[in-house]
Amino acid sequence: MTDLLLLFVPFFALVLMGWGAARRGVLPLVGIGALNSFVLYFGLSAMVFRLAASGALHQSGLFGLVLAYGVGGFVIALLALYWAARRGLSRRDGGLAALSTAFPNTGFLGLPLLTGLLGPQAAGPVAATLIIDVLLLSSLCLAWAHSDRHQASEEGRAVLTSLKGALRNPLLWAMGLGVAAAELHLVMPHALDEVLRLLAQSATPVALFTLGAMLARSQVQQDKAKAEPPVGVWLLTVLKLGLHPALVWGAGHVFEAQVGLAVPASGLLVLTMAAALPSASNVSMLAEREGADTGLVARIILWTTAASLLTLALWAHALGVQPRA
Repeated sequence: MTDLLLLFVPFFALVLMGWGAARRGVLPLVGIGALNSFVLYFGLSAMVFRLAASGALHQSGLFGLVLAYGVGGFVIALLALYWAARRGLSRRDGGLAALSTAFPNTGFLGLPLLTGLLGPQAAGPVAATLIIDVLLLSSLCLAWAHSDRHQASEEGRAVLTSLKGALRNPLLWAMGLGVAAAELHLVMPHALDEVLRLLAQSATPVALFTLGAMLARSQVQQDKAKAEPPVGVWLLTVLKLGLHPALVWGAGHVFEAQVGLAVPASGLLVLTMAAALPSASNVSMLAEREGADTGLVARIILWTTAASLLTLALWAHALGVQPRA
């Protein structure tokens, strides 16, 4: 257990550095957007492309894995929506709260952390989660956020708008191009491959540092909004860090034992750890754009990120993960 905690510490130390730099003004808040763009369009995209081009995304039993992961995320989103309705939140606020509860931070934290913990083969299942989180869960939660009892067509328009936005995600394009390169057995010119390698190497530290800065920016926005005390947010934190991975793990075993689907144990381990990741930081920017309660979303992201250092280690220990030498 101690070895696992020590393994996660460097990753979260980089997040803490980014948070401190933004809070102390060393990194201006206006500069965070530029870092975010570099990570998404260059660093992480290069990492995903190289992993896909190397054949790391070719996984047996991928359908069963994605189905188990989708069931877990869908149930968590429904529970979060129920929580929001019971608290009397608007559909807009409830939809964004549900999305932040069900959407793990697979891009900025998951890819670098899980490939470092479980090896390059973890990239395939982790990348596959983007299909569920970006294309399906985001669309459904935003459709709920935009829905109106007197405007039923609004839900369909919201789904289409969300899908269009999701298809502009550079990580999905990098993944698709990498898979195509692997299928066509393309060999990158040495100079181009070296550029991609350097960009991919920069992805982990810059992504984690940027994540910390984004958390600090969300906290500043929350402070300015003078948000109410976070009553009930601990419940969403438990749903995200405790129940979400448990549902994915259980669904995978049920599909294999009762339905007969192929659900590889190694892939299910990766997706369970992916579900145990904290909430995605970019949901706060989405909440701001949608005019939702940014303070609530920021608290969910901050609390799940802070608690995940311990809960990730607990899940890794419970699942028998051994630190790589």
